[in-house]
This record gives sequence, C-alpha cells and structure tokens, in this order.
Amino acid sequence: MKQWPLPREQVTAIDKFFADRLAAGHVKESRSPHISPTFCVRKATGGWRIVHAFNKWNTATALAQKPIPTKDVIIDGVAKSTIFSSMDLLDGFYQILTRERDIPYTAVSTLSGMLWEWLVMSQG
Repeated sequence: MKQWPLPREQVTAIDKFFADRLAAGHVKESRSPHISPTFCVRKATGGWRIVHAFNKWNTATALAQKPIPTKDVIIDGVAKSTIFSSMDLLDGFYQILTRERDIPYTAVSTLSGMLWEWLVMSQG
C-alpha cells in the first residue's frame, strides 16, 4: 500500500519517532516489498500516536484456534492462590521480539522516504 500525504507536523513526529526507535534497537532500515503506510492519530494529551495501516495483514491473519481467556477465567484460576506478583513493563509491546521470518512483513513507509521494519512488536 502506498504512503499517503500527511501534514508536515505529522511527518516531523513520525521521523522523530523512528529515530528514537532506531536508537532503541526496535527497528532497522528495510528493503522489503511488503510495505504498509504510517500515519498519526491525535492523543488526548495533544501529542501524536504513530500508527500503521496493517489492514492487509490483519485481513490475511488466521484466527487463533484457541481464544485468549477472559479476565473472569483468569481471576477464577487464581482465586485460591496466596502468592501474587505484578510487573509493569514500559512500552510492553516493545518487549516482544518479532519472529525472524516475519520481520519483512512489518515494513512500514514514511513520507520522508524511509522504510523501516520492526524487530519487536509494534504498537498502534
């Protein structure tokens, strides 16, 4: 899918976002033919949320054979437990590595002409 035009403010936000993601080791430059466009959605705080139009991949994705348990099932499962722990991961999606063979399918374009592929699970 071709990258569509965006306002300059969004292009600047996207370029900064990917510079930060590159420095963190979350993305690398891409030459993949499987490209999805990038755009921004305004956050309630006034900033930009960077998102990708992965529509074609979402359509092609097979549904999970076993559904993810609901919160009620999980709570029932720990109802008689006595030891609990919790953990808060900053940018949790970025903690999940992308499977090596799937990395080319995560390629996204930017209006500045860069192509990036995600080495970790992208957000948005």
